[in-house]
Amino acid sequence: MMRVRDRNRHRAARGDPLTLLARISVSFPDHLNSFYKMVIKVFLASSSGSTAIKKKQQDVVGFLEALKIDYTQLDIASNEENRQWMRENVPGEKKPTNGIPLPPQIFNEEMYCGDYETFFNAKEDNAVYEFLGLTPPPESKRQAAEEEYQNEEDEAGDDKGEDNHLASEDEEEEQGSEEAED
Repeated sequence: MMRVRDRNRHRAARGDPLTLLARISVSFPDHLNSFYKMVIKVFLASSSGSTAIKKKQQDVVGFLEALKIDYTQLDIASNEENRQWMRENVPGEKKPTNGIPLPPQIFNEEMYCGDYETFFNAKEDNAVYEFLGLTPPPESKRQAAEEEYQNEEDEAGDDKGEDNHLASEDEEEEQGSEEAED
């Protein structure tokens, strides 16, 4: 009996494209897989002495997990490359007066999304997906609100059409009665 692993090797040797693709995607290290799909990057400090920073980091991570949004945590306390990358890629107008942005800082791939304050504002406005540069899933509150708004506009347009139809019927009746009088 051929084991699954051996069967996959046999298929790959024959040039089966799906098996080759599966082997290729599995064989990439995690840090390379992130380059092939959009990844939300949350820069955190694992050993921050500030309870305010810890709470903000927990709030961001907890909210992303609750929405089941894929993200990667990048620690700036234990990895100098992460710290340097974050500092270089936060736009100048978003940096504090001392020039050193504090965690958490949020990116979608290379695109800067914002810091905790802008994340919090987006969360309050039910606009987290837009903040992150993602399309909201169909079951999200924001998507439902937009659909409801669109339905209301469509219904309002239909009502105006009915009003115009009724107005034209009234005009026809008036013209008919005027002709009868003549």
